[in-house]
Amino acid sequence: MKKIGLFPKDLQKDIHGNYYYQIGESRTIFASHLDTATKTASKVNHVFDGDIIKTDGSTVLGADDKAGTTVMLFMMKHNIPGLYYFFIGEEVGCIGSGLAAKSISDFQGKYDRIISFDRRDVFSVITHQSWSRCCSDAFAEQLASELNASGFQLNYRKDDGGVYTDSAEFIDIIPECTNLSVGYYKEHTTSESQNIIHLTNLAEACVKVDWENLPTKRDPKSYEWKDYSYPTSKNWSRK
Repeated sequence: MKKIGLFPKDLQKDIHGNYYYQIGESRTIFASHLDTATKTASKVNHVFDGDIIKTDGSTVLGADDKAGTTVMLFMMKHNIPGLYYFFIGEEVGCIGSGLAAKSISDFQGKYDRIISFDRRDVFSVITHQSWSRCCSDAFAEQLASELNASGFQLNYRKDDGGVYTDSAEFIDIIPECTNLSVGYYKEHTTSESQNIIHLTNLAEACVKVDWENLPTKRDPKSYEWKDYSYPTSKNWSRK
């Protein structure tokens, strides 16, 4: 990746090709990914529609995960302590984060939380990714409360409907691993869009969160599987 002006000049690169930046002493990792869901390098023609940015329909927007990267750059500009990780290859199997997580000596016991900024919509603090719990309810509820109390008209809540992103690669070694909504919709399609007002408000709110004092409750050595309950009636249908 060519280092452009938005990134600090002393941005570092790990042995797996991921980029990272450390600010202060912190037990928090902030994460986003640098790749987007497209097979070709194409010019993105942006279309602005009120608070929404999208494309002319010929390409994906790439808000997944340019939006998450934007939030992190804003936090870095405001010197919020943390380890900022920009992963490669999330869209093709979380390659960069998966390799980094295997370097256990670099992460185990050093961090209490990893927050991915890589979720659709505007309300989710993810507690489960795929089939298992990734962060405690106490952590999700406190983070949602602090974001909502920031004064930027946010309405976050815990959500157990996560899929899978980079933070999930660390659930065996980091207690609290979550994913936050950043305001994009219809990711991976040419109809992808981004709510710019939400993204701006989220970035401002993240500067106010007391990240280091969020509760740490989940035991990374203990697995809690998501409860999939199905109707017992013969009249139910899958959808």
